[in-house]
Amino acid sequence: MRLGFIGLGSIASAVATGLAGDDHQIWVSERSKVNSTQLSQAFISVSVANNQSVIDQSEIVFLGTTAEVAPKALGQLRFREDQIVISFMADITTDAVKALIAPARFEAIVIPFPSIAEGGSPVLTYPKSEGVETVFGVNNTVISLPSEEALADYLAAQAVLSPILKVLGTSVDWLARKTGDYQSSEKFLRLLVGGSLMAKPMSAENVLPELIEALNTPGGLNRQFREFMADEGVYDATERGLGALADRLS
Repeated sequence: MRLGFIGLGSIASAVATGLAGDDHQIWVSERSKVNSTQLSQAFISVSVANNQSVIDQSEIVFLGTTAEVAPKALGQLRFREDQIVISFMADITTDAVKALIAPARFEAIVIPFPSIAEGGSPVLTYPKSEGVETVFGVNNTVISLPSEEALADYLAAQAVLSPILKVLGTSVDWLARKTGDYQSSEKFLRLLVGGSLMAKPMSAENVLPELIEALNTPGGLNRQFREFMADEGVYDATERGLGALADRLS
């Protein structure tokens, strides 16, 4: 496919990196000079052009600008009726995007994550789209959502990644202080958590409740630490924090 990127921040760059090895021809905006130069030097399939040329060359156009920049950046560009447009902007309505890219066809809002550069990443999309499945489903897991409200809730939930990593990092630091070996401490806990989560295929159901129950041995270290965290209010705070994010996004 011929793919174009208008706006090339860190997330759009990760998407382009992840797609560059899939036999696509990719055009990226020259306005994001550092990222576009790095991509074009790393992949023979990536070319740099001005925004209008990116659109002229592409079957599918990805919008990686911000909602604030989008009206000015897109309003002066000419889209074609035979083009598909996919937006990475979660903070602008689908109706607003459709007005900016007419007469091209708006396909979906897609929310990728940095790990998409390597593959194996979740990809949120609204609405369900065969085009998104075709482009992203080869190396990633596409999760189609029924509404923009559901998309907002998933965006709130994804924010759990940072505090989980902070807990993991704090545990690594504690273990490294005790043992004097940071690298082994980090490797051990990364493998422990990641291996536990990914041991079963993504098609498996109720994986997290089963893992928690398996670590619920009376008198066990995992149960003791989990109950300590509960007594400290960590899980109640998690729900309150996610609720606050959902309110903000709504």
